[in-house]
Amino acid sequence: MTVQQLVPRRWLKQADLWIVLLMFVAIGIGWTALGSIAVNGMPGFLKRQVLLSAIGLVGFLLGALVDCERVGRLSKYLYGLNVGLLIAVLLFGHETKGSVRWFGTETLRFQPSEFAKLFTVVTLATLLAARRDRLQSPRVFLQSLLHIAVPVLLILRQPDLGTGLAIVAIWFGMVFIAGMRWQHLAVFAIVGLLWFGVMWRLGLIHDYQVQRIVAVARPDSDPQGSGYQVRQARIAIGSGRVLGKGFGRGTQAHRRFIPERQTDFIFTIVAEEGGFVASVAVVAIYALLLFRGWCVVASTDDMMSRLVGAGVLSMLGFHAFVNLGMTMGILPVTGVPLPFVSYGGSSMIVSMTSVGLLVGISGRREPLVF
Repeated sequence: MTVQQLVPRRWLKQADLWIVLLMFVAIGIGWTALGSIAVNGMPGFLKRQVLLSAIGLVGFLLGALVDCERVGRLSKYLYGLNVGLLIAVLLFGHETKGSVRWFGTETLRFQPSEFAKLFTVVTLATLLAARRDRLQSPRVFLQSLLHIAVPVLLILRQPDLGTGLAIVAIWFGMVFIAGMRWQHLAVFAIVGLLWFGVMWRLGLIHDYQVQRIVAVARPDSDPQGSGYQVRQARIAIGSGRVLGKGFGRGTQAHRRFIPERQTDFIFTIVAEEGGFVASVAVVAIYALLLFRGWCVVASTDDMMSRLVGAGVLSMLGFHAFVNLGMTMGILPVTGVPLPFVSYGGSSMIVSMTSVGLLVGISGRREPLVF
C-alpha cells in the first residue's frame, strides 16, 4: 500500500503542517533541556524521552489518520475503559510521594489520568454532538457535567488536582464552543468559587494545597518549605538574564536546588541556560500552536471535529498556561507538565496523539471558498 492510497492527496494539501512543525520544535526544546541534564551526569531521562517520543509519534500518526466520527462510535467503550483504569490504579497502582497515580515502576510507568484527558475529549465531543439541537437546555448542561464528574472525582482521589482541573478546563472549552448558554457557565463558575471558599473555611482542602496557594503571594514566608520551589524557580529564571548561561551551565537545576527539574520545572532549565530569548521563544511556540489550532477549529463545519479540536486546544492551553505560570511563581504549584517538553511518557503520548487528531481535522475540513 502506497502513501497516496493510505492518505488522500487532498488531505496532504490541506493538513496544517505548521502545527506539526511547532510540535516537533517543542519536542526538540525538551530534548535539549534533558540533554543538559544528561551532560551533568543523568543521561537516562534523555534516552527514555527519545524512545517515548517515538511511541508518541505512532500515536500522532494514528490520530492524524483516524476520522473523529469513527472514534466517536466507540465512545461508550472508551468511557468505560477510562473509568475502569482510574478505579484500577486506585486499587493496584504504585504509590509515590503519597499519590497513587501510576502502574509500573519508577523507570517504566503508565499514568491512566493522563489518558483520561484524551478519553474525555472524544467521549464528551460525542455526547455534545449527539445533542446539538438541545445544547442550550439545562438538562444537557447537567449531563455534560455528570459526564466528567466520575473521572474527575476518581482523579482527585489519587490525589491529582492538576489533572482534575485540566479535565474541567477541557469541559469548559468544549461546552463554550458547542454554544451552551453563557449564563449556565457563569453559574458554574460562581458555584465553583463559592464551593472552594466553603471547603477552605471548613478545612477540607489539604494543608499542602493551602500552603502552595499562600506561597504564590508570600514565597518568603516559608523559604525552606512551601515557598522553596517558587523561590528557586524565580532565581533560576532571573539568573538567565537575556541570553542565558549556556547549554549545561545552569547552576540552579544542576546543583539540585530545583526539585522535579526534568518534569514540572523543566522550563527553569530553558530560562536559565537560554535566557529571556529562549523563554520568549517557548511562549511564542505555544501561542502559535494554539492560534493555528484555533484556525483549524474555526474553519471546520463538522460538529464532532470542531468539538474534538476545541478539547485538544483547551487541554494544551491549560497545561502550557498553568505550567509556565507556576514556574514563574504567579500560579500555585499543581504538578502539571509542560506539553512536549516535560519528561514523561504518558504525557508525551497523549499530547502527540491529541495534536495528531487536530492535524487530521485540518486535513479533512472542506476547502475555504472566497
